[in-house]
Amino acid sequence: MLYRTALLFCSLHASLHAAGFGFKTNGTENVDLERDGVVLARFMTAHDASTPTRKTDTYKPYLHLFDPSGALRLTKGPGFQFPHHRGIFVGFNKIAFEGKSYDRWHMSGGDQVMSKLLPFEVTPDRAVLAAEVNWEGAAGAPLITEERRMTFTAAAKPFYLGVELESSLKPVRGEATLDGDPEHSGAQFRPSEKIDVTKTTYIFPGENVDPKKMRDIPWVAEIFTVEGKTFTALLLSDPANAKGAAFSAYRDYGRFGVFSKGVAKVDAPFKVHVQWLIAEGEVRDAAVLQKAWNAFAKKDEPTPVLTVRAADAKAAPKKPAEPKAQPAAQ
Repeated sequence: MLYRTALLFCSLHASLHAAGFGFKTNGTENVDLERDGVVLARFMTAHDASTPTRKTDTYKPYLHLFDPSGALRLTKGPGFQFPHHRGIFVGFNKIAFEGKSYDRWHMSGGDQVMSKLLPFEVTPDRAVLAAEVNWEGAAGAPLITEERRMTFTAAAKPFYLGVELESSLKPVRGEATLDGDPEHSGAQFRPSEKIDVTKTTYIFPGENVDPKKMRDIPWVAEIFTVEGKTFTALLLSDPANAKGAAFSAYRDYGRFGVFSKGVAKVDAPFKVHVQWLIAEGEVRDAAVLQKAWNAFAKKDEPTPVLTVRAADAKAAPKKPAEPKAQPAAQ
């Protein structure tokens, strides 16, 4: 159905502002988060199956982020390398439900469709945008309903924006198993397609941290450069998230996030709770990074040593085989 969310927007105020923060809806396309008139985030809400291209562009809702001026988009949309990577997004590539398997990461054979935008909440300290999202089966009927709640805050310096994500996934009946791997599941952040892949760096709490082996890392920071400007995205993971969480934090194109797996039930939804803090410039101070996680997790852990890792470089292209020497003419 074309523009399924249109009527749901009509019943909401076009904008809501308080103490610098505000939301503004742009038809069925998106919702902007503004601070003092500057767009800092944009929740992409459209779903339009009128053409194959438009369907691909709108087959999942996601969040764009911008720099403090609102002029530079920091996150990726449709197209380019890995077209299914979109800003801040949620997905699993191995979902088992009623004896069938579904991929709601690459969106093979079904979409994520925002079915309802909940009333905005704006206070002097924060702004909350919440939506109900249907994760569809092959025939278009939902197999999982998600409540995605995003809380925006004016983060303490050196950060300029906090984005807290709470995702609650519930099957329409029975239970659904949510599985996959760190590369294709979980809550993820994908920088712009204009990222400088030679400069991406990851920072971890602890000595000799290997994200490909370690689990339940409390936080990860990524330093990335877009159009010549450098930013830091700090990912904070709630200790209450499902145990055994794996982190994908090594790609040079910057997609990084947390993947935990489990079973979602009607009476016990599967939940993911994380926060991203965004700063302009590099943030490498262990005390600052740890303090941010302590505040989020309500802990008092000491400042750790850090592991700083350059992103994995792309594999060098194979050299063509050398031609075999020919025997000399007789």
